[in-house]
Amino acid sequence: MTNIFASRLSKIKYLPVLIIAYLAALVMLPFIKRQRYVIGGHSGELFEDNGKAFYEFLVNNKSVSAENVIWYSKQKNALSKQINVNRIGSFKGYFDYFTAKCALYTHSSSTDIAPLAFHFKFMQPIRIYLDHGIDGLKKVGWTSKIEPADGYVVASKVGREIKQQYWHLSDDLIIDTGLARYDRLFETMQGKSHSHVTRILYLPTWREWNYGSEQSEFESTEYFQKIVAFLKDPRTYQLVAKHHVILHVELHPFCEPYLNTFKKQIGHIDRIEFAFGNISDEIIKSDLLITDYSSVCWDFLYQNKPVVFYQFDQERYLKDRGSYLDFDTQLFGPVCKTESELLVALHDYIAGEEKVSQKLRHRYFTHIDGNNCARVYSVIEELSKDAKNR
Repeated sequence: MTNIFASRLSKIKYLPVLIIAYLAALVMLPFIKRQRYVIGGHSGELFEDNGKAFYEFLVNNKSVSAENVIWYSKQKNALSKQINVNRIGSFKGYFDYFTAKCALYTHSSSTDIAPLAFHFKFMQPIRIYLDHGIDGLKKVGWTSKIEPADGYVVASKVGREIKQQYWHLSDDLIIDTGLARYDRLFETMQGKSHSHVTRILYLPTWREWNYGSEQSEFESTEYFQKIVAFLKDPRTYQLVAKHHVILHVELHPFCEPYLNTFKKQIGHIDRIEFAFGNISDEIIKSDLLITDYSSVCWDFLYQNKPVVFYQFDQERYLKDRGSYLDFDTQLFGPVCKTESELLVALHDYIAGEEKVSQKLRHRYFTHIDGNNCARVYSVIEELSKDAKNR
């Protein structure tokens, strides 16, 4: 996947079309009613996450014409024809941005929608930073590169405090609406109970210090060896076989070059699935999550599903990456540093001896009601009214 915060020098190629589109929008703006919503995410490479959720909310909103809802992609023809798409960096993409009512994105407007357009102070649409996950386990190292926005979405008072303290944002810019994609999770939760564990998702996240490793070098990393050791441990198989549990393993996209190496080392083990792809459905299908530092843990907490943290390299992680949370006191599941601790924690949840903390669940989520997109939309409407009254 592209480094979404690469040097802005790589975007200079967009300047000519950016300037022409800006001038055209400047001329046409007096004759245009600003009704468009332009939306993007993940550098235009993926149609998913909070951007997708809000796009679909608007398309199904009777107050908004579907033709005024536009998704931005690097490859215009890569998506379904039912999706209204602009290509990132195109004349139309820039023109629609500068004449839009609102721009919404998960990473930055410059990577997801209109490269470098935020530098123009005049004619900006309302800008909403939807975010792609909840801040907590991973410190963000690029806060100095945060682009200006009119609203930054968070899910709770904790998220608000992180944005204020570490991102240095003023309180009036932080909107506690909840993440857009959690509306789908809320919908799938209705009428279900998660008292019985039959499917476990194991989702180890990436380590920046392994980036660019050769195959042989990667095989010698603690990261690779610990994952393989857990999956090949006879006790792991005994646990899932005894309780008729499926263990579904999903690797981080940066592991793609090493996928065959993993498969070769692990081989075929009954009741253990080894996959690489879109995890959206697995988040809903699985009853329990094993992870180290992945923000997917919040999706499971939201759904009232247990999380077990397997942090075999916690000391190095905190030193090299850092966290906004205290792993000893603020996490919402057992923190394991060895395979033995992990297997004990898994057994306790599978046997029904441990439950999700409702106190922590409501501490980290202000809203659990399926109305997050509606709240974001209401914020946009209020900002639009304020802009007209100025």
